[in-house]
Amino acid sequence: MLSICAQSAQAAGGCVLSGAQEASRPASLLELYTSEGCSSCPPAESWLSGLAAAGLDAKRVVPLAFHVDYWDGLGWRDRFASPDYSQRQRWRAALAGSPLIYTPQMLVNGRDWRFSGYDGLRASLPGGRTGAALRVRGRQAENGLDIEAEVVLAPGEPPLRLMLALFEDGLQSRVSAGENEGRLLRHDGVARTLAGPSPLSGAKTTLKRHLRFADGQRPGASGTAVWLEDERGRVRQALAAHCAGG
Repeated sequence: MLSICAQSAQAAGGCVLSGAQEASRPASLLELYTSEGCSSCPPAESWLSGLAAAGLDAKRVVPLAFHVDYWDGLGWRDRFASPDYSQRQRWRAALAGSPLIYTPQMLVNGRDWRFSGYDGLRASLPGGRTGAALRVRGRQAENGLDIEAEVVLAPGEPPLRLMLALFEDGLQSRVSAGENEGRLLRHDGVARTLAGPSPLSGAKTTLKRHLRFADGQRPGASGTAVWLEDERGRVRQALAAHCAGG
């Protein structure tokens, strides 16, 4: 049986990761490549924020908004942008045989997804089980989270690797230049730190990492996303765990 769990860690205070998922089908990873400098992006981010209300919570879809930096020289510098996220998008495009990158772009489990609303996303989610068990624990420590992830692979599973990200919800920016000048932009699921890929060794792998919070990141509005992807970037399963007080 597929087992995906985020178990509480005991801590004197601060943020701990909590929650559990036991499901016949794994959660999918939804990647949104976006920028505060792009006038077409705010509707996509608003749609991303509405996933849970549409019945697509983290047990089914793990949303991550990767703010790219190639818009930064066009009038407005996105404070959440990172060249690492632009590089990841270019890697995704190269795997798909495309020379183009654009915003907003959405990918579901590593594959380009043409926007078709909540019902379209629901219909496109894969069914069935995976042959991997993924567990994660985490607690706040100093300026970040200490995370322990454990992966157990069933016999015959293809080579997989582990990715980790810290995200933050409830962010907003008042944009004073560029295509979105004068707008108040709101963001959820914003990737603040990305770590990996970490290869898996043998049938069972335990990985311990300390992930630093970004400047100004609020632990209580944050969480971690963990997912397994193969060498072609296809995501097999994903997990999101939000911070809760210890």
